[in-house]
Amino acid sequence: MKNRSDTQASANGRFSRLSLSLWALLIAGAVFAGCRTAGPEQQAALRPFDAQKVVSLSHEAYKVAWDATFWARRDLRIAPFHPSALDWDTVDFLDEITRKAPWVARDIENHPATPRVSSKRSCDFLLYDAMMLKKRFQPTSFRSATNIKIEHLLRILDEIASYYDEGAGTK
Repeated sequence: MKNRSDTQASANGRFSRLSLSLWALLIAGAVFAGCRTAGPEQQAALRPFDAQKVVSLSHEAYKVAWDATFWARRDLRIAPFHPSALDWDTVDFLDEITRKAPWVARDIENHPATPRVSSKRSCDFLLYDAMMLKKRFQPTSFRSATNIKIEHLLRILDEIASYYDEGAGTK
């Protein structure tokens, strides 16, 4: 005779395996759906890709991000208030942008035949950090000169993004 706890244990085991399988399927579907690159027919709807302009914007973004990181870190160190975690997150994301901005230019320079497709992944990583920076940036925590640098960096990153956005069209 089977014990009731044995029946429940086997039912829970089947349920957890089924649950894990469904989660794995859901994650795989999200990855495949989100990793789609624009095909040739969609490339026509995208803004014409000026590789040299994107390379120069990427290099400029690196320089501005480095400068903004330096001054933002200094502003928080000498601030007359106790900086919040969001303030330090701003500095961390500026630092991440400093590391990732040159990779867009590197990918374009290493793959001149397919610059948009080759640099898309690096650009996505860069733009994710830009999005997180926008969400955490609080202008009241930094001096006005530092705010101007951070806002200039965000404008540069928005311009880089316009070369990769599907809805941008031609300007």
